[in-house]
Amino acid sequence: MKTKWHAALSSSVAIALLFAAMPTFASGTTLEDFTGKELSLRNKNTELAQPHVLRTAAVKSRLVIIQMAGPVQTEWKDELALDGVLLGDYVPDYSFVAKLSEDTDQSKLKQYSFVKRIVPYRQSYKISQELLDAINRDGSATVAIHGLQAEMGRKITTETITKRDLAGYLASDDVVAIVPASKRVPLNNVASGIIHADKLADTGHTGANQIVGVIDTGIDSGKKATLHPDLRGQVKELIAVSRKGDASDPNGHGTHVAGSIVGTGAASDGKVKGMAPDAKLIFHSVLDEGDSLAIDDDNLTAMLTEAYDDGARIHSDSWGEDHGSGEYYSDAQDMDRFVWEHPDMAILVAAGNDGSDEGTISSPATAKNVIAVGASESVRLALKDRSADNPDDIAYFSSRGPTIDGRIKPDVVAPGSMILSLRSQLAAEGEASADQGIDPNLYTYMSGTSMATPILAGGVAQIRQFLQENGTSDPSAALIKAMVINGADDLNQDTMAQGFGRANLRAAIGTSYIDEQTDGLQTGNKRTYTVQVTNTDQPLIATLAWTDAPGSVTALDQLVNNLDLTIDTPGGEIYRGNDREAPYDDEADETNNVERVIIPHPVKGTYSITVDGVNIPKGPQHYALVSNATIGENQTGSDLKKETHTGTVRTGSLETKVKEYAIKTGAAGTISLSLNWKSEANLHLYLIDSKGKTVAKATNRKGKPKTISYTGKKAATYTVQVRVLSGEADYTIELKYPKKQVNK
Repeated sequence: MKTKWHAALSSSVAIALLFAAMPTFASGTTLEDFTGKELSLRNKNTELAQPHVLRTAAVKSRLVIIQMAGPVQTEWKDELALDGVLLGDYVPDYSFVAKLSEDTDQSKLKQYSFVKRIVPYRQSYKISQELLDAINRDGSATVAIHGLQAEMGRKITTETITKRDLAGYLASDDVVAIVPASKRVPLNNVASGIIHADKLADTGHTGANQIVGVIDTGIDSGKKATLHPDLRGQVKELIAVSRKGDASDPNGHGTHVAGSIVGTGAASDGKVKGMAPDAKLIFHSVLDEGDSLAIDDDNLTAMLTEAYDDGARIHSDSWGEDHGSGEYYSDAQDMDRFVWEHPDMAILVAAGNDGSDEGTISSPATAKNVIAVGASESVRLALKDRSADNPDDIAYFSSRGPTIDGRIKPDVVAPGSMILSLRSQLAAEGEASADQGIDPNLYTYMSGTSMATPILAGGVAQIRQFLQENGTSDPSAALIKAMVINGADDLNQDTMAQGFGRANLRAAIGTSYIDEQTDGLQTGNKRTYTVQVTNTDQPLIATLAWTDAPGSVTALDQLVNNLDLTIDTPGGEIYRGNDREAPYDDEADETNNVERVIIPHPVKGTYSITVDGVNIPKGPQHYALVSNATIGENQTGSDLKKETHTGTVRTGSLETKVKEYAIKTGAAGTISLSLNWKSEANLHLYLIDSKGKTVAKATNRKGKPKTISYTGKKAATYTVQVRVLSGEADYTIELKYPKKQVNK
């Protein structure tokens, strides 16, 4: 079921979400028959208009679509894997693009009760008719070629292909989609007061010990020793990507962005400072000789990884698609995958500057796991600029949502009009006025969602410092996103213009939160928390956010793992996440990976907040829950037994290579395992049942910790096994499992 606001989308967007004509499979089965409702495939035509392109169509493909009978269970995926099935992109509802091994027996797969249908993955699903027409017209096109996005990692390449190449790509079992390669373009002392960053600065939260990554045009002179006075000592790493050895900024965009984050105010006697002057930057300069941004699917992930490996846990990206269309392109998928694999990296992306029309949000701001930032107005009355005269208005240029699949974007807005920040010494003359006490050679005004994004990125550095100083050493990106959204001020603007509201950092840190990074949910799991309301003068607000598995460019709907947020009031009323029209209990959001509930006039008493794992095809799913009232104990987790063990494993004899722990659950419920170590050794984690069968494992996912979340259907005995494949490691393993009946 879609939410009410989703049903009220403009006709142009709504039409894009429907099938123009129901295609027919070879058996005569329509997509509607196949799924029980429409399968969310982006390319819906059964046969392309130019069949001569498909010269190798007769070659038998091992790519199929497997639809399951209902919400996806982990055990089902395990069974298919044992039969040689590699599951790739999730396609709503309850389906996967999959690759069969040469030994896979399809007749055996069809005998499983949970397998509803297996149908061929057609070549026509790999490319749109529009792109095919363009290649035939122009002779070639630069495209992003997507392989099967399995759990083993990313498979995307950017290439220029010709008409002659196309048939081979379409026939290949290593290709699931061919999509256009996006062209990327560049998209404060007043702003700090509007989002209350100054209040955090007054308490000493100025971004200390935080590192922010930036990809932009360049930074001032490009040399650390001769940078703008406000940036000297602020840049940890300066990396020239496109113009080798030259990270300078003749454009001026990147310098302005950098100043909004970490500018010290050294050249203005503190009048013009960034949001987080005690933070540091890792800056990738990507302006090429043609004044374009050299960002593509091959280097975006590499730059994000380089920043992450050098300590950045916040990333600010003021660039995007040339003309926003709400599409989920490759760079949006790249962003989602990066945060999925690095869940403590908060990425902020500019929404775009395509104005007041709906559906103009730019990729990669269409990514689910980023904080997409639109622009509200700043206040510069002396400039007599109508775009900067009302802080409660949305800037006229700020791109609007929804995304093509109906998600709320931008997530929030921040001041983005007439932002005063640093001028590159190589850029055009600044617009600041000397009679304002500001040197126009050093400072200038710029407007755009490009300016709003670093304003909030600096604010996120303040929030992250606050969290670390208050006991959360490694906050997740989902937590930071949920805090920003929960504290946002409603500007009474259209949701697709303001998102969840304008950022309010003071309100963001005044929240209670659960940052669930260990005991993720699987399909059917629920967690219930309590909040006690004593202050009835303010609304009760709760926000649930989760870092979702990357979506598929072959699918129209991008949500993979679906969680639901509900609040039960003392009087027996029920509120559902993102259901904003009375009654508040009849619409479940199946579209967004952020859900918020606002109860405007709460009564005193105890409220129950439930997080429900409705459908988790790629679990376990971790989450963050935030409220402006104190969140109490997890009622469903209080009956868990918890153990912590330490040990050492090393390659050599069997006695030192494998360590085992026996556990006995007292009821059905979730078993959660978390294995961590500090060395470079390669460790795997297994959960084995009493018959010796491996029921869950953590072997393929890179990084630490290795985690397992497995739902047992009854009380049982298991063996937990830690195994080293190479090296030596001192490890710690945490075990949590039900000791008596768990409230489901």
